[in-house]
Order: sequence, then structure tokens, then C-alpha cells
Amino acid sequence: MFQIRSPVPTNMMRSVAGWRNRFSLSSQFLIAAALVLCLAMAVFGSWVNRQITRSVLATSGAAGVAFMNAFIEPVIQDIQADGTLPAQSHEALDALLVGSPIGKIIVSVKIWRSDGTVIYTTAFKDVIGDRFVSTDVAKAVSGQVVAEFGDMKSSESAYEQGLSMPLIEVYAPLYRTGTKEIIAVGEIYENAAALALQLRVSQFRTWLVVCLTTLMMLAFLYSIVRRGSQTIDAQRTELQERVTETQRMAMQNETLRIAAEQTRMDANEANEELIGRIGLDLHDGPIQLLSLLMLRLGKLRPTGHLAEDEKNRTSVHELTANIIDELRVLSTGLVLPEISDLTPTQAIELAVDRHVNLTGSNVDLELGALPKQLPAALMICIYRIVQESLSNSFKHAGGAGQRVRAGQVDDIISLEISDDGGGLADVPVAPGSSRGLGIRGIRNRVQAFNGTVDIRSSPSGVQVSIKLPINTRASVAGGATRLNTIN
Repeated sequence: MFQIRSPVPTNMMRSVAGWRNRFSLSSQFLIAAALVLCLAMAVFGSWVNRQITRSVLATSGAAGVAFMNAFIEPVIQDIQADGTLPAQSHEALDALLVGSPIGKIIVSVKIWRSDGTVIYTTAFKDVIGDRFVSTDVAKAVSGQVVAEFGDMKSSESAYEQGLSMPLIEVYAPLYRTGTKEIIAVGEIYENAAALALQLRVSQFRTWLVVCLTTLMMLAFLYSIVRRGSQTIDAQRTELQERVTETQRMAMQNETLRIAAEQTRMDANEANEELIGRIGLDLHDGPIQLLSLLMLRLGKLRPTGHLAEDEKNRTSVHELTANIIDELRVLSTGLVLPEISDLTPTQAIELAVDRHVNLTGSNVDLELGALPKQLPAALMICIYRIVQESLSNSFKHAGGAGQRVRAGQVDDIISLEISDDGGGLADVPVAPGSSRGLGIRGIRNRVQAFNGTVDIRSSPSGVQVSIKLPINTRASVAGGATRLNTIN
């Protein structure tokens, strides 16, 4: 069963939220407190006035009962069995009530039979003998005293209603002397002009006190809430300022952290350039070339073929020239001058080409997407890693199955140099020996750039895996991965 919900609650909530945002906390309290207090004090004032009126009516009722017990009840003791009064009782009551000084206070008197029939009245004699339905008479017959102020709406009060004056109407039971037998009900109408004036004065004073009390309570409560609201506003402003200051300091801290990180990276690069370059470049450059030269010299024997002997001599000559060039570079600044103008792809290709030309071995080169440019120190690191790894592969594996893989994933450059030789011999290295310097050099270079090195050796070959983080702002060269085999 589907049910359609009305959007009224949502609109109402929005209206309440808008009302709250439109007024301050103290203004909201003033409006709410004014409504609640005014309503409460209105109820209280009405109740006080009602209690005053009831108290006055109770007093008037008691006075009316005393009057009827003292003056009217003795006269009607000869009421007949059918509920009528003898003529002499009428005359006695008229003499007592009509035209006497008491008539200035008691403006009208009626005597009722228990069934609601009027058996006597001081004015408008035509209603004598008429029967009316009156709840007040019924209450008096049951023994109650009823006092009312200005509440004359029944037809039997037509004469009194025409007097145009405030009246107090009192109904009281009339008893047979010495018994509890109710023989009739007496009703008197008392002139209440003075009482009405007093009631109006009393009501005015009551409402004046209620209003002044309400205003004082509102003013007192509002002053408290106003101070609290001002305190909250001041604390909110101070808190907002502190939040803004905290955010500003956080931004400054982030800027300082980035600057410190950059400084650390620069320090690592400087450390690489100032401390490790001499040893590593000597080892990875001229020393490696000298090692290869020694290998080629060992193979330089006359073969009887002039072309092949000439080729070997030329290779030794070129190798020697490269060594001289490397030493010249180290002596002038320890920087490979051709690398500074190359892309990472070209630098790796240069390292592979030199290795192939010097050793005459084959290298499978597979390059993926790489940045178009990198810092010079990182370029040298990549070049030397490829150069050193291929040199180790040639020395330990004879250049069998040499492979170079390079690419970029996210902000990481991956290098993988492997061969299909017999792995690295597990031979202890004497302290102070130069053996193992190549691997340590690779690790030092990579650690200087917060990279990782994973060297795995097995009977099926050696695999060197390098991960180097790069600057995220370096652009990545697009294009598909290319696969080359360099001979």
C-alpha cells in the first residue's frame, strides 16, 4: 500500500530554521518567553479575578441567606399544603419589603415552590402562579445556596433585567421552624452597583500587578539570557578566530613540511653529488671500463685474420678512449655532460648502447612510458644503475640473456635488469675488498632517492628490480611500449 506524505512538515521545519537564523538567541528567548509568560499570567489573572468574584458572591450569598432566614422565613411559616401563601402573608411581606428602606438594597424578592412555581414577588405580580424551569431553584430545593452576579437570562427575571443595574441573585432554601423541612425557596436581587465598581477596580489592579510582574520577569530573564548570549557570541567569535588561526598555522606547517621535505630531498641529492659521486662514478665508470678492457686484452691474441685482429685492436682503442673520457669528466665535475640534455629514455638507451659497443654482447631493451625529463641527479642514478648492472651481468654471466626493462607506474619509475647466467657466486668477501661495491653502490644510490632495491639470484640468473619515486609534476611521455633488441 502506497502512502503519499505531505511536504508540510518539511516546510514547517524550514520555516522554523529560517526563524531561528533570522533572530539572535536572546531575541528568540524574548519572543518565546513573552508568549509563555503572557499566556500564563493571563490565566493567572483570570483565575485571581474569578476567585475574588466568588469570594464576594460567597459573602453576599451568606448575607442574603441571613436576611431571608431573619425576615422572610418567619413570615411564610403558614404556607398552605398546596404551596400557596395566605393573603395575610402577602401583605406582611409587602409591608416588610416594598417601600421600606431595605428596598434600596434588596430591589426584588421572589418565593418559589419546590416545583418551580412563583408564589410571591415584590414586583411584577403577574408572574405569581407561573411555573418556570430553573436549575437554581432545583439546587436550592436540594439544600444548596446559589449566588450569581449579573447572570440573569431566564424569562422569570424579565423585570430585573429591565432595571439596567448590576444585581446579585441569591437563591436559598427556607425551612419550617425548628426542622430541616424545606417549605419554599427564597430569591433576592441585591443592588450590586457598588460591588461592580469594586470588582472593576479590583480587576484593574489585579491586571496591572500581573502585567507589571510579567514585564519585570521578562526584563530580568532577558537580561540574564542577553548576557549569556553576548558571552556565547564573544566565545563563538573567539573560537572562529582560533579556528582561522589554526587553519592558517596548519597551512604554514604544511608549507614548512613541504619545504623541509624538499630540503631533505635536496640534501639527499647534494649528499649523492658531494659524497657518493666520486666513489660510485669511479667504480661505475672508469673502473668498469678498465675491467672490460682487461677482459678484451685477455682475448686479444693474433688469429691470423687481419680483419678480425684489426677489429679487436680498434675495440681496445675505443675502450681506452672511453676510459680517458670518463676520467676527464670526473676530473672536471663528476657529471656526465651528455646526460643533462637527454630524456630518461635516451639515457637508458645510451647506457645500453655503450655496454653493447664495449662488450659486443646482446641486450634486450624494453621501455615503457617514462617522464620527458628528470632531475640531473636522478638521471645519473638511473644511468649508473643500468651501467653497473649490465657490467655485473657481463662479468658474472658472460652477457647471457641480458635484459633491461623500464617504465613508470603512477609516480614510480621501475627498472629491471636481468640475465640468464648462473647467478651470483656465494663466496665470502674479505673486509676492505672492492668486491660487492657495485651492489652497495646501487643500494646507496637508490636509498638516496627513497627508492627500493630487490636483487634475486638463482641458478637460472640474476634479477635486479629498482623502484624510484619521482616528482609528480614531471610529465610522462605518451605512446605505446616499444621493444628493441640491440646487438
